[in-house]
Amino acid sequence: MDNFLGEHGEMILYGLVGIMMVFLISTVCFGTWQKITPAYHTKKEKSNQEFRKDNQGKYPTIETDEVIYADYQNAKFNFRDYIRAKDWNGRDLTDRVHVYGSVDVFQKGIYKLRCVVVSDSQLACTKYVNVIVE
Repeated sequence: MDNFLGEHGEMILYGLVGIMMVFLISTVCFGTWQKITPAYHTKKEKSNQEFRKDNQGKYPTIETDEVIYADYQNAKFNFRDYIRAKDWNGRDLTDRVHVYGSVDVFQKGIYKLRCVVVSDSQLACTKYVNVIVE
């Protein structure tokens, strides 16, 4: 024990002093931190749960299969023909769908696409689609 304290005693002492300093600073500044940090849960602001209740069913939807098959070397294949989008009123939003990724029908494989649509009320829907070229 004497050998351990002789080699590591100074580090242990500095560690304890550091812990005490953090505790002391936290105690002194606690009231100040509450004043400078924004209050996220006030009566004026909506929580995420209230936001979800207010907008439940109002999100747009993307209607497509999770897997789309394409024929190898079919130059007429367009994956956008298989993707449809609607808002919660049933209005067509297909032209607003942003597709991230690409498909090369001249090379066999599996291609992953990410489809995103945003409605007029700035609510979004994301769907992942796999295109299999065989």
